[in-house]
Amino acid sequence: MNTIGVVVLVIVCAVGGFLLGMIIRKLSAEGKIKSAEEEARRIVDDALKEAENKKKEAVLGAKDELHRMRGDAEKEIRDRRSEVSRQERRLIQKEESVDRKLEQLEQKEETISKKNKTAQEKLDQAEDVKKEQLVELERISGLTVEQAKESLLKRLEDELAYEKSIRIKDHEQEVKDESDAHAREIITTAV
Repeated sequence: MNTIGVVVLVIVCAVGGFLLGMIIRKLSAEGKIKSAEEEARRIVDDALKEAENKKKEAVLGAKDELHRMRGDAEKEIRDRRSEVSRQERRLIQKEESVDRKLEQLEQKEETISKKNKTAQEKLDQAEDVKKEQLVELERISGLTVEQAKESLLKRLEDELAYEKSIRIKDHEQEVKDESDAHAREIITTAV
């Protein structure tokens, strides 16, 4: 029985060694698992901290960018308002200038109308003087009424035609010059 005892002892020792190896291996594996779990927790914690830090950095960066963009937008709005104000002032000045020039043109037209009326009155007076002179000439000259009329009428018509043509030309030139000048002013102002 010695041999059997030895075999049993060897088997018991082998089973014991195997069990002991298994226990040691299990304990070692549990230690490694625990160590791996701790390492995993540490990695997860580090990753969470890093993610939180990156999130904070991103939020701060976004806030800074938003603040910068808001400042840029406000500056652009101020600049545009300023430009609009300048354009409004220029437009108002141009409108006032056009109004003044139109008023001046109306005054000039009124002056021209008065001059035309005065010229017509003078022509009417000349016609009256002509009639008076005709009557006087008939009385003084002893010519027949028809002869005196023809002579006087011919002379007065020539004088009146000459004076009338000069006045009309002067008046037309004055009106043309004033109209041209005013038209240039309006076009210049409008441009």
